[in-house]
Amino acid sequence: MITLGITGGIGSGKSIVSHVLQTLGIPVYDSDSRAKWLNDHSPIIRKGLTDLIGSEVYDGECLRRDRLAAAIFASHNLLLQVNAIIHPEVKNDFLRWRASCPSDLSGLESAILHSSGFHTLCDSIIRVDAPEEIRIERATARDGTSVEAIRKRIQSQRAEETAPADYIIMNAPPHLIIPQVIQIISSVRQKAQKSCLRD
Repeated sequence: MITLGITGGIGSGKSIVSHVLQTLGIPVYDSDSRAKWLNDHSPIIRKGLTDLIGSEVYDGECLRRDRLAAAIFASHNLLLQVNAIIHPEVKNDFLRWRASCPSDLSGLESAILHSSGFHTLCDSIIRVDAPEEIRIERATARDGTSVEAIRKRIQSQRAEETAPADYIIMNAPPHLIIPQVIQIISSVRQKAQKSCLRD
């Protein structure tokens, strides 16, 4: 199976690209939403986080994301430890999902594709991009967050946004997303066919 990594900063529109792929019959694993589900339901994550931070990080069956954020805000080292607990579980969950996929092509959407190491699971990487002012406008309208907060998020994602990508989709006028996605799918499948012929 061929896996396309789909990434992009806040307001870029990576979820729209994932939706287009799904509409075209290509299943996409949303690592962000699955990570939230796993944080609440995985006994391995629960034990790891409670051992690291304390039982107060959970409220009943649910992770208290505000308490987790407060704990890691002041400690980069603690953030790395939290990621070392969560990311392997998300990776294993994705691998199980991919093994059950009937399609020859699948997507892996992640805002932290490179920093999480998930890019190593992908055959090709798509980065979705748009001018910064458009991204800010989209994010503030969607999340009700201040412009200053969105600018800080964008700045914090610079390393991810400048990481290598095989394809770049521009999600802003006059560019249309669907033709770009179709062209990428065609390119990826042609490369796969050539590789099979060489083998």
